[in-house]
Amino acid sequence: MKKTNNILFVRIAGFTLYLLIGMSFYGISQQDPVFTQYMNNILTIQPAYAGISGSLNVTGISRAQWVGFEGAPNTNSLTISGPMRRYNVGLGLSIVNDKWGPIRQNGVYVDYAYHVKLRQDQFLSFGVKGGFNISQAYLTDLWVNDPNDMVFANDVKINFLPNLGVGVMWHSDRFFLGVSSPKILKNRMQNENGENVYREVLHFYGMGGYVFFLSDVLKFKPTVLYRWAERTPSFVDLSGSFLLYDRVWIGATYRMQNSYGLIFQFNVNTQLKFGYSYDQTTFHPTQVNSGTHEFLISYDFVYSRRGRQVVPRYF
Repeated sequence: MKKTNNILFVRIAGFTLYLLIGMSFYGISQQDPVFTQYMNNILTIQPAYAGISGSLNVTGISRAQWVGFEGAPNTNSLTISGPMRRYNVGLGLSIVNDKWGPIRQNGVYVDYAYHVKLRQDQFLSFGVKGGFNISQAYLTDLWVNDPNDMVFANDVKINFLPNLGVGVMWHSDRFFLGVSSPKILKNRMQNENGENVYREVLHFYGMGGYVFFLSDVLKFKPTVLYRWAERTPSFVDLSGSFLLYDRVWIGATYRMQNSYGLIFQFNVNTQLKFGYSYDQTTFHPTQVNSGTHEFLISYDFVYSRRGRQVVPRYF
């Protein structure tokens, strides 16, 4: 099995690096990390989300992808977001660590959002984000069939990749609709010889969700996330979750032509939430891995008794 994993990994790595040279990260090496519980981690791709919950929120997600597959992706993120009500402003911080096989990527971004009240509890939020990624790849550590293959002859040195992003959201406590482009600049990444290995491409996201109150104890939340990137296929994430007694979320998700999974989240109270999701791929590597596991913990801090009423968060 280990030998099979090595062969598959080398094939995937070779194909991916070919794509890196020709265009950008694609498939298992996406430019931006992918999360199943994306609606609890949307700040990483949508700066207008900063502060919309009305309280200081801290969320951590750890994702172990394709468990049992050697060199499989592993991603961890920490997001912090809170409002400055006096100025109708939200601030955020996103820290992401992403690695798969020989590739390592760490990103730190800060977010600023301005919230305009439309009517009742509806808002229009405009956001910007700025920060950087530090990326590198230890290609010479890979075992390859052809030791003279120039694709793997040099490591990709540490690259400092600054970037900017923008986004806008229309939202209330029960729905949201937004678009964003989290990385506008097209940075180039170089190997140790100073040769360009790949260039980042523009990514655009469309997102939306709504909460239906089916009864006093049951709510239903469908959500969608659409991703488009230059010269690569688009992806659509669809999910639907039921909320029971404002305590337990149970749902399912489907990433078109990629994976499907189950989501479970538990609200300990109106501030603390734990989550878990399990994915299984719809393509060949399912034969050599036992799925993807993702763990979440989220906490909302209450400012004061005069602050916004804290209720179970829907988004």
